[in-house]
Amino acid sequence: MAKMIPAAISPSVKSPAERKIYEWFKTDPVTSDWVVFHSLGIENHQTVVFGEIDFLVCASELGVFALEVKGGGIARRDGIWVYTDKYGVEHEKARGPFEQASEGMFSVKEELKNRSGSKSVQNALCGYGVMFPDIVYENSDIDIAQEEIFDKRDGRFVGKYIKRLSDYNKNKFLQKKVFVVYPSEADIGDIVNVLRRDFDKALPLSAKLEYAENNLITLTEEQYRCIDGLAGNKRCLISGGAGTGKTVLAVKNAKESVAAGKKLGFFCYNLLLEKELRRHFKNADLQPAYVGSLTDYCEQLVKKHALFDFSNITDAAEFYRKKLPEYALEAIALEGVGFDKIILDEAQDLMTPEYLLVIDSLLKGGLKKGEWYFFGDFDYQTIYNRGLTDSRVTEMLEEEAGFATFRLTLNCRNTVNIQQEMNRIAGVSAETLSKDKNAPEVRYIQFGDPDEEAELLTGEIKKLLAAGIKPGEITILSAFKREKCVVDKIKNYRIDPAGGESENITYSTIQGFKGLENAVIILCDIMTYNRPDLMYVAMSRARSMLIVLESERANKFRKALRE
Repeated sequence: MAKMIPAAISPSVKSPAERKIYEWFKTDPVTSDWVVFHSLGIENHQTVVFGEIDFLVCASELGVFALEVKGGGIARRDGIWVYTDKYGVEHEKARGPFEQASEGMFSVKEELKNRSGSKSVQNALCGYGVMFPDIVYENSDIDIAQEEIFDKRDGRFVGKYIKRLSDYNKNKFLQKKVFVVYPSEADIGDIVNVLRRDFDKALPLSAKLEYAENNLITLTEEQYRCIDGLAGNKRCLISGGAGTGKTVLAVKNAKESVAAGKKLGFFCYNLLLEKELRRHFKNADLQPAYVGSLTDYCEQLVKKHALFDFSNITDAAEFYRKKLPEYALEAIALEGVGFDKIILDEAQDLMTPEYLLVIDSLLKGGLKKGEWYFFGDFDYQTIYNRGLTDSRVTEMLEEEAGFATFRLTLNCRNTVNIQQEMNRIAGVSAETLSKDKNAPEVRYIQFGDPDEEAELLTGEIKKLLAAGIKPGEITILSAFKREKCVVDKIKNYRIDPAGGESENITYSTIQGFKGLENAVIILCDIMTYNRPDLMYVAMSRARSMLIVLESERANKFRKALRE
């Protein structure tokens, strides 16, 4: 079967013709080593450059072909194209499908010339065609070749059609004495690498979920390799530090899993992250069966079956660590819940024997035979599950099942200056994608007492707002709850709890903001640096600017780290 990008067509694609052709390319034995792009990317957003192309076929020894798909009835009268929809209503357009396909093909050709240094890629055979899977298209137009047309007479044999297109284009170019190359398998790999970033784009977790170009991000080669690895394995453990794109990949895979018809449980631990994840699934067609906190899900099941009175909790930490999973197993046995697949984000917070038993019970086939992807940072962000390491997690899971492992190493979130400070204070050695030395330096501001800290924090907020930074781009973090934090002393500015839709400055505990991010992070109440894991989580939340308010003692501790 062909490698399809994206791996599953979204339920939001309403064109039956496109859906049929997608499946035909995916299942035709002829297409087994091809790569076929569909214009819907990760976030169901058509990109500017290639948004007009319904399918782009990259086939070794054949070429690269831009295809336009037209379902329903179609005709051309006096140069005007007439489309008949499923209700029998006619719609007229001056611009026809062959023109659209041709423009798409030339756009691709231009990209290959501009962005590849390989002559064989630059001169790869390119062509275009139009597919009418619902009708027999009687061609009487002198400017359209029959070889470029796929219609009902071709059945579902899309591979045979592409070979016909390839032969036609080769002969056409030979007649015109234009040099072209049948791309090799290696050339196709290079072509896909050039074009994939235009097709396969995603929204960062921090973006307001509007389908706007300026919110789209390009994935790294490392992330693409992980995506391809996920497609070939039912059980995967994906590890990586802060900012390496774990949540972006988890969301992408979740949508593709739902699009493929799987009943998906998409779980995390953090309640603020739960809110952010749910905003990524506003499209009802792509919503998992459940998305949110695993502990919250367990609590709902236990309450539903009245297995425990939650007003009787005396030790909350012990209850949620040990007792809740026990009650949840009873509830699952009564409920008969079964997910076809489970994805865990921030999985390091849920990697305990108790919760692994819960996951095993929720998943069809269990951990051993079921389908699961676990995304986590098992070395640096285990603030809830201290002592857990990447190797320990692997050992725990190997006792239950065979699985593939992937490691993401490149930080795509933080600036180089923030990463360097994280490396020094948290004792890590990570590399960041950004090399911009002009990015703001991490600023440390020393305070003597709580009143002075409140005054300094107020001053920093004032400076940021005066510099044009929007309030919603600023989040204040502390290890303490709000009533014990310096934020409680700030009266001049409105500061809302993080996790909502607020456009104001927000506040959260460091622990509560795990998995989230913002443009500007102000760390306050820093009394010591003896919890490198907590500092790593806190500092890595900042995309562009990090300001740290530290005590005199903490200042001395930090400076000693330089020696």
